[in-house]
Amino acid sequence: MKIFRVAALAAAASISALAHHSMTAVYDEKKPMTLKGVVTKFDWTNPHVFVFLDAADASGNVSNWAVEFPSRIELKRDGWTRDSAKIGDVVTIEGSAARDGGKAVAAKIMILPDGKKLSAAPAPFLKVSAPARPTPRWPDGHPRLGVVPGETGYWSSTAGSILEETGANVRINADGLLANIADAGKVAPFQPWAKGLYEYRQKNLLKDDPMASCLPPGGPRQFQVPYGIQIIEQPEKKRLFVMSGGGNRNWRLINLDNRAHQPDDILPTYYGDSVGKWDGDTLVVDTLGFNERFWFTNGGLPHTESLHLTERLSRPDFNTLKYEVRVDDPGAYTRPWSGSWTLQWIPNREIEEYFCDEYNRDTEHVEGK
Repeated sequence: MKIFRVAALAAAASISALAHHSMTAVYDEKKPMTLKGVVTKFDWTNPHVFVFLDAADASGNVSNWAVEFPSRIELKRDGWTRDSAKIGDVVTIEGSAARDGGKAVAAKIMILPDGKKLSAAPAPFLKVSAPARPTPRWPDGHPRLGVVPGETGYWSSTAGSILEETGANVRINADGLLANIADAGKVAPFQPWAKGLYEYRQKNLLKDDPMASCLPPGGPRQFQVPYGIQIIEQPEKKRLFVMSGGGNRNWRLINLDNRAHQPDDILPTYYGDSVGKWDGDTLVVDTLGFNERFWFTNGGLPHTESLHLTERLSRPDFNTLKYEVRVDDPGAYTRPWSGSWTLQWIPNREIEEYFCDEYNRDTEHVEGK
């Protein structure tokens, strides 16, 4: 049994490093399975939570299984704690089998010994119902894009926050996976090589996504991160920061002091060099100077170092942030194109930081363990 347990731990380590962005790359929802066994370990860790079970097959042979759950943030929303499962508990798991046939399962439900069911369905896009309120404003009349004094809150991506050319209307899930790979050419006006790379990434179920290696979500993807963003405005210093809840304290600086880009002095980065200015109630941000080490949107749309973004941020009401982007990258696309989506304000909550460091533990429960 020790051999099985070591193998399961090794499998879990590789799964956790690979798949915290898209479970689809590792598990097949078309292969449902039910697993009943004894809990041998409960890892309340990032990037995903794991439960290990000793379970017998139809022939009575016992193996140790690695059961993968969503992030701690998502499980806490459903009432989980690090004590939800205990060593020795006999639990039942309903979920999806691993694509490679290994001893691993993506959980959807865990049934405890007393019959209580704990949901494990991934739901990173938090949604709330908040009363309608007018757009908050600074003394100079510009909309506040962040927190109002005396309150807390942050912006959460919507489940529909995928980037496709306006009017394409292609069926794509929240991870950016196409429902039909034949629709790839409709998503954006690709150069031939870029379309081929996009289709390759799609067919491989996004398994090479750099975010699975904890690299930053640059470009429009910062506004698609599952755990939201916080916009910190400093009008007295003529700048603002976009802070990501879906990475390792990633942040982006947007200068509002009327400076111009200095292309010869820009070192390509994940977030590029951003300068913004107000156009009425809309903040228009011009960004260039990107590197090619990240995917600039969910789903693996390619880009080159020629990527030039024009983003428009507006807050038509208190609870809505509208994000619009014009993509200009002649290295990857045949012409400029645009897309947009909205984000929802989550009131009375602090942004929940999601550290994707492998095997990162929840320090609030570490003492005495």
